Amino acid sequence: MTPLTFGLFSDLHLDIMQDGQRRLALFLRDCQKRNVDFVITAGDFTYPQVIGRCLCSEKNLPINLKNAMTRTPPISKMEILDQYNSFSLPHYHVLGNHEMDFSSKEEAVRLLGMPSPYYDFHHKGWHLIVLDANHYQDQEGRIRGYSYGNYIDFPDSPYLDEEQLSWLLHVLKASPEPAVIFSHQPLYPRRQGGGLRNYDEFYKILSSVTDHGFPRVKMCIYGHVHVDEYEIRDGILHYCINSISNHWVGPGFACQRFDQATEENFPNLRYTFPYRDPVYAIVTLTNEEIRILGRQSRFIPPTPQELHFRAHPVSPSVKNRRLRFNSGKLKENS
Repeated sequence: MTPLTFGLFSDLHLDIMQDGQRRLALFLRDCQKRNVDFVITAGDFTYPQVIGRCLCSEKNLPINLKNAMTRTPPISKMEILDQYNSFSLPHYHVLGNHEMDFSSKEEAVRLLGMPSPYYDFHHKGWHLIVLDANHYQDQEGRIRGYSYGNYIDFPDSPYLDEEQLSWLLHVLKASPEPAVIFSHQPLYPRRQGGGLRNYDEFYKILSSVTDHGFPRVKMCIYGHVHVDEYEIRDGILHYCINSISNHWVGPGFACQRFDQATEENFPNLRYTFPYRDPVYAIVTLTNEEIRILGRQSRFIPPTPQELHFRAHPVSPSVKNRRLRFNSGKLKENS
């Protein structure tokens, strides 16, 4: 099987970061230089051009949405989005939750130029599957899609809906190729929270489609939580790609780092630990191994350590990793 290489980033957050265009340009330039097979973003790319309507209740409206509704950053979001969508190499999107803070899911799909909220494609003998975990469970137990920030009032999320799960089982069975799954939210139950609520249903599908006793799905990739982490679970690599931009911490650690004009134009910057340089991954898949070539950066001071942030480990980096298939089992090189 021919090696497959792709560029991967997540959580650009054009509406928060003052230099999102620079970060995207550096990523695309590197991918072009390396002649990757495709590039993909794991969600939270941008809000729509017009920000206004939000169905979240006033009492639960988070500070980032409040600020977005009162100040439009002085950047050409559509120009930056077109910078990605007109890239010369194949390029793909995953729906992030924030794409639906001020739009319906259908509008977000059109904005990003996606074929649908979930879809699949093929490259060099690999089956690439994009899922949409942007669903919540309401008080009556119904699974509903994110739309205009409605999910913020319902913490019982994220979910994969039944129609999508049926589709996933069908496409996995229909293709004998090894598979990689992309989503925005983690698809496993993280100890720190934020993972898929109906993981058991999802796992039944993964475990039911095997080759020689091993899962056909080799890797699941997501962003959302702005950390660099991975876990091998039931023979599948669950890999979380760090944000290309920052680690969000909220008002408890608000801090001004930039000049007054920048802070006023991008009022949510103060609620992040921004990374000086973009961090992302170049992923290579072969029959024998999974290689992740990451990038190291630094925090723009004051750093989390200087502000005594100890809630959980944070890092302005994507680490290099190499995991080999040893008799079908995935293990990290020592």
